[in-house]
Parts: sequence; C-alpha cells; structure tokens
Amino acid sequence: MQIYYYDSTTKEFTYTDLIDDGQAVPSNATKTKPVDSEGNGLLDPVWNGTAWVGLSEEAFAEKHKANDMTGGYIMQKDEAKQDDQAISMLTAQLLQTQMTIKAQGQQIASLTSALLANAKTTN
Repeated sequence: MQIYYYDSTTKEFTYTDLIDDGQAVPSNATKTKPVDSEGNGLLDPVWNGTAWVGLSEEAFAEKHKANDMTGGYIMQKDEAKQDDQAISMLTAQLLQTQMTIKAQGQQIASLTSALLANAKTTN
C-alpha cells in the first residue's frame, strides 16, 4: 500500500513510499493521498491530523516568489539585461570569428593554387 510521509514538526508533505498491506503506518505518515476533493494535487500540502491542506495558487506564488517553481533561481531584470548583453557580445565575436575563418580559407585556397601553379612551371 502507498503511504504519504510528512515532517514530524512542520507536518509538510515530504515523500511517498510503499509498505506491505499488513505493516503499520508510521506515526509521521498517512494512507490519505495529498489531493483536493476533485483528485487534483495540492500545492505545498500540510497534514492537519485528519486531511491534507494545500496553499492557494496566490499563496504558493507568494511563498515561492524568489523561485521559478522548478527549483531554479529567477534572475532579476538587471541580471537578465547583463546576460542579454553578454550573449550579444559573444554572438558578435562568433560572427567575426566565422568571417575570419572564411577569409583564411579563401587565402589558403589561393596560396595553394599559386603553389601548385608555381610547382608545374618549375618542373
């Protein structure tokens, strides 16, 4: 059977596990799934002793406003602007490098052709 663990102090959901049907449910777990009355998962569920209680979308967003909801850090506008500027500079450098490589390829082809022509005339 599947059980749902919660932190002993905060009562916040921590993880789920499987136990044998005859095995006793640990004191910091329940068989009750952390979902609402329609079967939808709850946001940051907390065990109140008889049921799971979740946050509203607004409360969840406020609680996690420094987080992008996927575990990553949200960049501030200045950081994003600096990143955009760095990307633009790197893109310009890449384009310049590609143009240099193309020009050098043309020079190599020209020098090779001249070298071959010179080798034919000396033989």
